[in-house]
Amino acid sequence: MPTNQLSVNHGLMHKINCSLILSSLRKHPSQTRAKLSKQTGLTRSTISNLTDELITKNFVHEVGYEPSSGGRRGILLELNPQGGSAIAVKINASSVQCALSNFVGEISWHKLIPLTSTKTDYVLDIAKNLIQEAIQQNHNNVPILGIGVGATGLISDEGIVIYSKFMDWENVNFRPDWENKFNLPVSVDNEVSLAAFGENHYGAGMKDSHFIFVEIGYGLGAGVVIDGQLYQGKNGYAGEIGYLMSVQPDSNGTIQPVSLQSMTNIPRLVQTVERYIQEGVQTQLHQDNLTFETIIKAAHDNDPVASKAMIELSRYVGIGLANLVNTFDIMTFIIGGELGKQYEPYLETIIDEMQKHIVWMAHDNVQVRFSTLKPDAALMGAVAQVFDDILKEPSLNVIL
Repeated sequence: MPTNQLSVNHGLMHKINCSLILSSLRKHPSQTRAKLSKQTGLTRSTISNLTDELITKNFVHEVGYEPSSGGRRGILLELNPQGGSAIAVKINASSVQCALSNFVGEISWHKLIPLTSTKTDYVLDIAKNLIQEAIQQNHNNVPILGIGVGATGLISDEGIVIYSKFMDWENVNFRPDWENKFNLPVSVDNEVSLAAFGENHYGAGMKDSHFIFVEIGYGLGAGVVIDGQLYQGKNGYAGEIGYLMSVQPDSNGTIQPVSLQSMTNIPRLVQTVERYIQEGVQTQLHQDNLTFETIIKAAHDNDPVASKAMIELSRYVGIGLANLVNTFDIMTFIIGGELGKQYEPYLETIIDEMQKHIVWMAHDNVQVRFSTLKPDAALMGAVAQVFDDILKEPSLNVIL
């Protein structure tokens, strides 16, 4: 066997073993070297050598001794929060967000800028200014390991925004410019895929090998995790569930295609409220001042129109999730997004509708959770992506 192939294999195994240790410490802080050996299946000598290396690189540090049990006490190890930092950026049609995180995923700074336009130069200038501000906020001078970006739309393997309907972008490639400007590695991925990545690392999907993250806002998308890995499809575009199509007849009896996105998103919510107002349902809302914010506030106040509209859309969400159960045989869902999180009070309606349309499999196994990651699941996924690029492991469940 050629020497260079042996070197490559050894290097890959070294990287995988380091990731196993870091992942184990992320999930189970304060472990001794002996416990790490049991958790990872690595030999004691391998653990000793690799933890010494990770301590030298400041990724891991010693934090004291385990409680006494009569014998020699082992030294406890944890991830070192100061081992590195990451800058995360999220770009969608409503805002640009940026955050600075330490090595254990703790956010030290976050800022959101609402957008008044989606023109490329305008949006990218805002993003670059936020990144510069994040760098300035790194007061402890912790090494910044990279920039992770989540953007709405179809993203190529090279980080090019191939197409974004709501941004009205095509073939936008800012990655080389940013890498040159900031002298840092930049990764770019779909924001919903990164949200699933974030939930798997830091949120409601940490203990699940199979789940689907669904983000509902002005659009609708999903990140599908199968066997602990993010499923992205042949070209990396998997998860565009907003374009799942159904049909319904119009007033003339002509069959018209209808997308799941158009039945569950923010524009649909506004349209549904307008319809109920025109039908004369009593409400505190006024048709000339309907916004997402006013409707949600009214729903929280149990306004009849806002509540009826949310219930109606919740049924469509349930039908959509049932279709995903029938397609992927996955029973666990995490819902996020501007509108998605607002469906939580209507969970019973969503589950009831799912059970009407799921095939014979056990309905009791269905789990629908709502994202609680702060400040944003996609931002946390971008953080995880930066650290993943530093120490990569094939399985999503063992990436830092």
